[in-house]
Amino acid sequence: MQGRSQGASTVIMPGAGDNHASNRPPTPPSPHPAPAAPRRTFPWWAILLIVLGIAAVAMVAFYVPIALTSTSSYCTSCHEMKAAGRSWQRSVHAKVSCVQCHVDPGLGHGIRWRLQEAKNIWASYLSAGKSMVASVHRPSEAACLQCHKIDDLPSTINGIRIPHQAHVTLRNLTCVDCHTQVSHAAPGQSNATVSMTVCSMCHNGEAAPDACGTCHVTPPPSNVHPPDFMKTHGLQALARGKAECLRCHHDEAGFCGACHAKAPASHFASDWRYGHGKVATADRAGCLGCHDQATFCQQCHRVDHPADWVTAHAAVAAKGDLSCLVCHPRSMCVTCHARMGVTK
Repeated sequence: MQGRSQGASTVIMPGAGDNHASNRPPTPPSPHPAPAAPRRTFPWWAILLIVLGIAAVAMVAFYVPIALTSTSSYCTSCHEMKAAGRSWQRSVHAKVSCVQCHVDPGLGHGIRWRLQEAKNIWASYLSAGKSMVASVHRPSEAACLQCHKIDDLPSTINGIRIPHQAHVTLRNLTCVDCHTQVSHAAPGQSNATVSMTVCSMCHNGEAAPDACGTCHVTPPPSNVHPPDFMKTHGLQALARGKAECLRCHHDEAGFCGACHAKAPASHFASDWRYGHGKVATADRAGCLGCHDQATFCQQCHRVDHPADWVTAHAAVAAKGDLSCLVCHPRSMCVTCHARMGVTK
């Protein structure tokens, strides 16, 4: 028994060592904790510079395009707008910028216009989209009333009764419905007057009265035309311009076209080309009422044959007589050749 006990191994009971370790007092915390990682900080002036830089970039990105596109020089820089720019410079609105008239008042309208303008610029560079002229916004009543207060406008101007308030409220008209030439008149035309052709849109005897005294403080005389006006009115119309006639005769197609829509019956005669000279000699004013001598008649009558043409023209005519027959009838050749004894 004794020998067995001496050779036996010592058995350690589970948990015995653990109980011994758990009975140890806990290790107290170190009085010197490990140093924390250093935090990177920016000085306040660096943060301020970053904020100011972002603000400056935003200002350049937004304000500069707005400022540049608000100038009339920008609007007229496109080749499509050159003609409009020249007429604007001649007008009474030459000191008013384009956007004051063509962009409605208000922040929303300005933003929408500039977004559309950005598209127009790219479309212009890429040669895509519609014409820049077609995209120009027609001036609205609100744009005009920024400067022209409707209550301050007189009801009678240059002998014409024109109650603006009644026209705007009753007929739902805008300023540019009547003042069509105020900023972009054609060369030689006034932009300060309103054509009576515009008035006839309503004053046609049905929608509104068309009697002269309705608008004219002093109606024009009934015998304004001279007795021979039927023969001479063509020359006067060419000299003064069609707009002068349309001041009173508003319907060009209905009034002028009743006579001028087709040529007189004499023009359809088979020998009119060769026989119209006698008519022109007898009634030169009648011809010039429709035809301008310098541009129309001279298309044929400017031919100047040399002095020896009577004897020299045979060689030219032998190559083909079609050019001769433009002015001269064949009967003229036959008659002259028979008289001169020419057989070929």
